[in-house]
Amino acid sequence: MIALILGVPSTGKSRRAEDLTLELAGGGRRVYLATMTVLDAEGRERVARHRKAREGKGFVTIERPRDVARLAVERGDLKDAVWLLECAANLVGNEMHAPVNAELDDDALVRTVVESIATLAASVRALVVVSNEFPQDDPRYDDETRRYVAILHKVDVALCKLADRVDRYAKGAWISDETP
Repeated sequence: MIALILGVPSTGKSRRAEDLTLELAGGGRRVYLATMTVLDAEGRERVARHRKAREGKGFVTIERPRDVARLAVERGDLKDAVWLLECAANLVGNEMHAPVNAELDDDALVRTVVESIATLAASVRALVVVSNEFPQDDPRYDDETRRYVAILHKVDVALCKLADRVDRYAKGAWISDETP
């Protein structure tokens, strides 16, 4: 089972994803998969805020900035858990800048990210994925940002097709679409 939580930054996606993870896990185990690479004070502050929000909720935290598919093998001891991947947007950026992916074109990079997430999802009880949506045509974007936003959009579209449930924050409200 894959649930995707989508929206622009700062709309409560993390809290919604945590609540859904707790609901899906019931009394079972839950894993928080952090993909953010901390580069500065703002990043450290964000990580601290997220850790505080998860306090007392029983999450096992795993930090993995890229290649999340490997966790299917490395952490087989947690296959019965419900996992929360926070977030696909960070994962995309990390994979884009990984030297091992330097020769990949954009479509291959999209496949790499989506297949990695799908592999992890297939090896665990359920996976809740958080991702960001950004305007595609912001004139302030430089070429690299425009490329990142386009790749992330393609990843989000692919994840929507894989997901059993998509919760999207749009026009000030959450909309949930559960596919049978």
